[in-house]
Amino acid sequence: MLYNAALVLEGGAFRGQYTAGIVDTFLAHHIEFRSVIGVSAGSLCGVNFVSKQYGRAANININHRHDRNYISMARVFKKQIINLDYLFEDHGYSWQNFNEEAYRRSASHFTAVATSVKTGKTVLFTDPIGDDLTNALKASSSMPFLSDPQETAQGPCLDGGITDSIPFDIAQQQGYDKIVVVRTRDISYRKKPSSPAVKRLYNLVYKDHPEFAKAGINRPIVYNHQIAEISHLVHEGKIFNIAPTKPIKIKRIEGNIKKIRALYETGRKEGEETIPSLVKYLEN
Repeated sequence: MLYNAALVLEGGAFRGQYTAGIVDTFLAHHIEFRSVIGVSAGSLCGVNFVSKQYGRAANININHRHDRNYISMARVFKKQIINLDYLFEDHGYSWQNFNEEAYRRSASHFTAVATSVKTGKTVLFTDPIGDDLTNALKASSSMPFLSDPQETAQGPCLDGGITDSIPFDIAQQQGYDKIVVVRTRDISYRKKPSSPAVKRLYNLVYKDHPEFAKAGINRPIVYNHQIAEISHLVHEGKIFNIAPTKPIKIKRIEGNIKKIRALYETGRKEGEETIPSLVKYLEN
């Protein structure tokens, strides 16, 4: 069933395995959305959801996590701990290639959210294809300090979560009255203010891009404001919020396969539990 609604997917590196479980549950129940908006890891889950590739995100991060061509701390000084190109290459019989043909055929519109390094503003990539799609996903998922800016059709960009961690506002701008938000933090989570050390690091590393540094430093303030607004809109029935029932205890670049698999299964389980109320919200 294709709903005239928007699905918004928060990022969070390996916390995105929770999101992977949620969207695979949607696929299992044939639930689709007219608009899918993802940021960082949420964009990677979102694009697999649009191409209807059940289990692809889980397979990559469970079965290929320790392939050094994918993730390696040895590349930390090259700012390429996570090789995002790996996701779009062929890795043999057990590998499920991204199905761009299915993505293009989908009735859903896909938007990847990133942050411009030059302006410190949110940039959107809606329905990108080919190299533009790959570059948009890489930009949206490239973490500050750990990755070099990704060149895109809109200039050099990094993690979309810097300026818009939970882009429900994009869904509002697109005109949707029904918005489903999938978060990777429990509802009680709030970000602490940037420490003096973090502020110094942003100002040092991005000294040539002060607006980006400012956005990074102010991220906790923006994030906590978004959470407050989401809570208000949920109370008004304008947003359906899906969040982990317990705090997720997993590293941003987790190496424990059991934890990665368990988080995916948690997403599947909690996704199943929310299906009845979700459908009621979408069809009311």
